[in-house]
Amino acid sequence: MPVSAFAQAPEIGDGIINIVDDPEVTQGDFYADVRGWNVFSGSTDEGFAFCAAEMETPGLTWRFGYDKSPQWQIAIKHRFSGETPYGLFDVDGRQLGISGWGSGDWVILWPHKGEYDAIASGNRMEIRVGEVWYEMQLQGTAAAALKVQECVTNRGNPDLASAGTTLAQPVGSSSTSMAGAPQMPDPNRRGEQFVGNCQTDYASYRCMAATLTPTIGNGRAELVYDPSGSEFSYIIQTDKNDLSQVWVEFGGQPYRYMGSWNSDGRCYRPMADQDAQVVVNLGHDAWSLCIQ
Repeated sequence: MPVSAFAQAPEIGDGIINIVDDPEVTQGDFYADVRGWNVFSGSTDEGFAFCAAEMETPGLTWRFGYDKSPQWQIAIKHRFSGETPYGLFDVDGRQLGISGWGSGDWVILWPHKGEYDAIASGNRMEIRVGEVWYEMQLQGTAAAALKVQECVTNRGNPDLASAGTTLAQPVGSSSTSMAGAPQMPDPNRRGEQFVGNCQTDYASYRCMAATLTPTIGNGRAELVYDPSGSEFSYIIQTDKNDLSQVWVEFGGQPYRYMGSWNSDGRCYRPMADQDAQVVVNLGHDAWSLCIQ
């Protein structure tokens, strides 16, 4: 079995709080939902304990997140008690050896920090520790990872997020200052505004569109956003050949350049051939925006 690193379970009594089934956690609260993930926080008698994103599908429920130490963890809902055999953790072919611990209803793993980044930007994950063997298609994990980090920064308090708190930088993100990115229109210089219906691969919602001043060499620009703040904001700038440059913002983070997108007049989707950094920014998520 190819192994690139060995992740060991933390020692008992080192201040780590499990993101599931921890006897010290006295309360769990819903924080937010994003791209099919529900983000929860937990607290002990001493205060904030952890934040984690959970996905529930037929046959599989799993979480990933951080405790206050900070130690990041993966938890899979699977009946198992005690220490698991040593096994394999694989994201898109990147492998390491790993073992976990079963609480009875969940199996908890403590991979290295780099594997959190891999989950945020990967496509497929496999975990195989003895009888515990699962494969996950990683969808929406980039947004979920960002929301977990925001939750930790706000110590599980969703009111701070809605008040516009300064948030942590997303894993593997890149700002609009990346080399080679075109100049982005100013989202604060808004012109005429319109109400519309927006649809992505993850949500349908009532949205707003505002005209912006395009940069030199472009024909038009607009800002498309969700007034509730639950979905991404898009800046779409289109040149005279009807090719669009797109920037995306979510959760108060800087806009990220998402490359060149094609449009059929209603829906925008990324082109297949993109700069290497744009590929990183797009991650594995399915990107599209349709406006009516």
